[in-house]
Amino acid sequence: MMMKTFLMTILILANFAPAKAATLSLSDFLNSVKTDSPDLKIEKSLSDGAQARSKGIRLSPPMVGLMNMRDGSGTNRGFEVTQQIPFPTKILKEKEVRALESKTQNSLFSYRKNEIVLEARQAYFDYWKSYQLRKILDEKQVWLKNHVKIARSTARADSTAQIHLLGTESEADQLENEGLEAATDVIEKSNALKIYAPNLNTKDVIPELDPKLEIIEVDQKVKSGFLSAKEDELKLAKATTSLNKQSYLPDIVLRYRTFNGNDTTPKSEEIMVGITLPFLFFWQPHAESTEASAREFRVQAELQKLRLTFEGRLANLTEKSNSLKKQLLTLKEKLIPRAHKRMKLVDNLSARTMEGLEEHRTVMFDYLNLRLNAINVRVEYEKTSAEILKLMSKEVEL
Repeated sequence: MMMKTFLMTILILANFAPAKAATLSLSDFLNSVKTDSPDLKIEKSLSDGAQARSKGIRLSPPMVGLMNMRDGSGTNRGFEVTQQIPFPTKILKEKEVRALESKTQNSLFSYRKNEIVLEARQAYFDYWKSYQLRKILDEKQVWLKNHVKIARSTARADSTAQIHLLGTESEADQLENEGLEAATDVIEKSNALKIYAPNLNTKDVIPELDPKLEIIEVDQKVKSGFLSAKEDELKLAKATTSLNKQSYLPDIVLRYRTFNGNDTTPKSEEIMVGITLPFLFFWQPHAESTEASAREFRVQAELQKLRLTFEGRLANLTEKSNSLKKQLLTLKEKLIPRAHKRMKLVDNLSARTMEGLEEHRTVMFDYLNLRLNAINVRVEYEKTSAEILKLMSKEVEL
């Protein structure tokens, strides 16, 4: 019978992937991401670079020069050593700025690391969605071809069935185009995984059938990782403003000069202690200070905006997540099993009448559409979960 044939086809299509293809689980994929992701390596290098810059104090290197002076008394040789030392408070404040820069970059790295893994997780579910959609379209196409065969035999004696047949044949042809588009989308989504795991051979892997549904426990008191990074950035901006305000302060210049002397000129030494006068060109330190103050004001405004939107956004996403979770459970536990039961019941009806044809078509389409709906709801749930996890800066459980 038609329904039994279709059910057997489903079992075949459930394994339509190439025989050599291996299942790539979500946890294995994310482990590969954490090991091979270029984005993670870039963020790690930025953090390591900032940490390296934070060490030690910064002084201009000394200048050493050789001198050769000639006059009427002959040649007199010597050497000179010059060292410029910033005002002491500048040295301390500049080191503080570099330490805060390292802390800010490290906070941002922690946030970005989690964000990249969550983006990779979503890429996996995009691939999973495309793969499952292609399977369902293949099942639908096989069923329609069988349905067309039965409709043809009925259409010989029933003009209404002829209309039904023409509509079904057109739908089957259209489905072939959708199947081609779905196959292309599967390849595109599988190749997108290599952005996060370059060493992954996407030609030989398929997604797991039904990845474990992660239930997120939301803590409304949690602080966003991006919010923490922005707070560190504000501290850095304030320290930078303070450092630039000290641009007016003079630096100390030390110089030691000596000549060996000659037959007529005795050996001589010279020690000089001087200071720079940056305030004479006041517009330069003023511009640097004003620029730093403007940046501090901008970061402070950004932080204020984040604080205002964080709680509301987390609450909205939590509500959406709970709604999607309930929809998904209803689909899996009630609607899809009920539709599957209807399939078995309608199998006892005769498909040789117009009423039987319509019933078979309606029941099967309802069943397949519910499965498609479950896939879409699951992917939307994963997107919402990813946004929540980003806000909470909670790492994905493997």
